[in-house]
Amino acid sequence: MKLRLIHQLARSGGTLINRLLLAQGVAVLSEVHPLGWANLDPLAQARDWFGLIGADDLQGQDGLPYADALALIADKARRKRRPLAVRDWSHLDFMPIGMGLKPALVSAQAAVLADWFDLIRVTTTRHPLDQWLSLAAMLAAEGRPPRQAELEHWLDGMVAFAVMAAATGFVRYEDIAADPAAGMAELCRRLALPFDPARLEGWRETTQFSTGGVPGRAAFSTAIERLAPRPAPLHILHRLNRDRRYRQALELLGYEVWA
Repeated sequence: MKLRLIHQLARSGGTLINRLLLAQGVAVLSEVHPLGWANLDPLAQARDWFGLIGADDLQGQDGLPYADALALIADKARRKRRPLAVRDWSHLDFMPIGMGLKPALVSAQAAVLADWFDLIRVTTTRHPLDQWLSLAAMLAAEGRPPRQAELEHWLDGMVAFAVMAAATGFVRYEDIAADPAAGMAELCRRLALPFDPARLEGWRETTQFSTGGVPGRAAFSTAIERLAPRPAPLHILHRLNRDRRYRQALELLGYEVWA
C-alpha cells in the first residue's frame, strides 16, 4: 500500500503548503510523528477532520501502535478513494530544541513506516536562515531565547535535513509562495497526486486544520504572500556564513548566501 510522506521543519511554510494540499481534496494528517502522537493524534485527525474512521473502528484498539494506526487510516482512505498524505513532524528528528529529545538526524517516521508502506516521500524547504530566525523568534516569545548551544544543535539538524531533502527531492516554500499554481503542480507531481489549479482558491476555507502549538500567521491567513527575507543580526550572518554545515545546507537546497 502506498503512503505519501511530506517532511517539513517547523517555521518553514508548512502550514501554507498543508492548506493548499487540503484544497486539492487531500486528507493531510498534520504534524504527526511516532514520538509525538500523544499530542497530535493521527486517529483523531482522521476521525474529526476527514471522517475516514468512526468510533466503531477504534473499539478495542486502545494502545494501537503508531504504524498500525497509520495502516488503519490508509486502508480507510483507500476504500473511500480519498487521497491521503502525512505531514511529518520532522522537527522532532532534526532540531527538537528544548523538547528533551536527542535528535536522530534521520527520519524516524520513514524508518517506522518503511516496512508497512511503499512510501512516496518529498521534502519542503525554506531558506535555512529565514527558518532559524523564525524559530528563534518563536522560542524567544515562549520565554526561552536560543543561545549558542541551540544554534549548534540547529546547524547539525539543518545539514542533516538538507541531506535528506536532497535524497527525497524537495520543493521550496519560496517557489510555492511566488507562484502557487506552478509550485503546487510540482509538489503534487512528486506526490503522484492530481492537481487542479481551479481548486487553489479553496485553501482559504481550511483554517480549521491548523495543528501548531504556536500558530503562525499562515494558520489563519487568507492571502498568499511572498515575504521579504527577515533582517538578520550581523553577528548571526557572520557566524553562519563561516560555518561549513550552513553553507553545505545552502548548496544542497539551492539557496544563496545572504550577505
